Amino acid sequence: MTATTKLDEPIGPSDGLSKSQMRWLMGGLLMGLFLSSTEQSVVSTALPTIAGDFGAANRIAWVVSVYLLTSTVATPLYGKMSDLFGRRIVYQTSISLFLVGSIFCALSQSMNQLVAARAFQGLGGGGLMSLAFVIVGDVVSPRQRGRYIGLFTAVFTVSAITGPLWGGLLVDGPGWRWVFWSVVPLSALTLVVIHRGLRLPFATRERHIDWVGMALLVVGATALILVPIWGGDTYAWGSWQIATAGAIAIAATAVFITQENRAAEPIIPMRLFLDRTGAAVYAMGFLLMGSLIAVLTFLPLFLQIATGASATRSGLMLIPESVGISLVATGSGWLVSRTGRYKWAMLLGPLMATVALLWLTTIGPDTGALSLAPVLFLLGAGLGLIFPNLTLSVQNAAAFADLGIATSTSNFFRSMGGAFGAAVGGAILAGRLDTELADRLGAERLDEVGGAEGLIRSPAVVKDLDEALRQPIVEAVSESVVAIIWWAAPVMALVGVLALLVREVALRTSSAIGGTDDTT
Repeated sequence: MTATTKLDEPIGPSDGLSKSQMRWLMGGLLMGLFLSSTEQSVVSTALPTIAGDFGAANRIAWVVSVYLLTSTVATPLYGKMSDLFGRRIVYQTSISLFLVGSIFCALSQSMNQLVAARAFQGLGGGGLMSLAFVIVGDVVSPRQRGRYIGLFTAVFTVSAITGPLWGGLLVDGPGWRWVFWSVVPLSALTLVVIHRGLRLPFATRERHIDWVGMALLVVGATALILVPIWGGDTYAWGSWQIATAGAIAIAATAVFITQENRAAEPIIPMRLFLDRTGAAVYAMGFLLMGSLIAVLTFLPLFLQIATGASATRSGLMLIPESVGISLVATGSGWLVSRTGRYKWAMLLGPLMATVALLWLTTIGPDTGALSLAPVLFLLGAGLGLIFPNLTLSVQNAAAFADLGIATSTSNFFRSMGGAFGAAVGGAILAGRLDTELADRLGAERLDEVGGAEGLIRSPAVVKDLDEALRQPIVEAVSESVVAIIWWAAPVMALVGVLALLVREVALRTSSAIGGTDDTT
């Protein structure tokens, strides 16, 4: 079978991009990345208020998990589709789906509607981040890619800095629905810039879409995430529903592996797991995001209920983590490009993040912004060393022909870990809250006031309770969030252990479309 080279749109020489083309391209990718990461951080700050409006505090994890679930399942599909149909049309499709999903979220009238809208939004969000890193891999050599990935990580964290503050201002001002309305014009502008800037050559070939593998991936991933979401909350851990979901996840995964080994165009080629570096990075990404999302999803709940901070103030209190990521990711990216060495960052980063999480277990109702800032900065610094180099190492190890699918597979496992982490964190929180409140109020009194869901409908409701009820709630929320952090710390430590398996090989000095370092 022969392959022919086509262009998303004519761009001139095929041996690299001009400076003008690179500016348009990077501008569009950075806007898409900012769009995706901003929405996630904004929503996190708004969740307690949203749950209070809809009277569904026990389903906060669903709003996060369902977005991560659909974006996770879509991630490898975007990588494969962009290999087959070109980066431009696939990236534009992801932005359009994200835009429509954001509108649906803003119009939601119940928690069920919001969860469904977030699922749709996630279908678009899955392409915004993963394809940005795929496209950078197309046009920038691994030796110089550290600088660009560091820049991407910095933009990601700038959005994380502004996101919680922006979300807090919107929640305290016009209302939480503007958390979603606010990204609509930015989505439209990103579409315009991408239409102008994303014009890359791509090789066409006979298109065999692995629909069976796609269906098995959706079924297996969904069943796996439902286990921690349902377990201990909707259904007992030993119930037939949980057992059935687990069995479906295992069976679908086994059949998926068989299918991928025989498919002409597998969604996730099994050969990727034969490389030790790739397999280690996939596992590291899963555990890293599982640990991180479990903590960051519920830290605003702690800040707003246990410490009494407003939504805006809780967003400000999280800024040091984002500053740490931004500064260290940018600096380490420059250093990696100069030295060509990156494994040191993959070892040091998890160690710093683990120490920060252990330090974070000391938080309590009297924790203030000044005492929290150095902990979060250390956490961010550790993450700033890990994130860019996970992508860099897996792209450098992959063959050019596998660049798109290797990158999207890495993002798939990171997203899967995030979805699983949010669900596990929600399960820990729900179970621990019931236990802590029952110990402090007594089971009979807890039933009288409507249980944990009745008491913790929103930060505003808790603040208006009398002292006899408010203080036990503050203590229970604090202990419950700390329990999540204790679970996350050893998981983060394991990320560092897996980093020992990563082979540090010389960074390539050419890109997938033929450009060299001189063109960047």
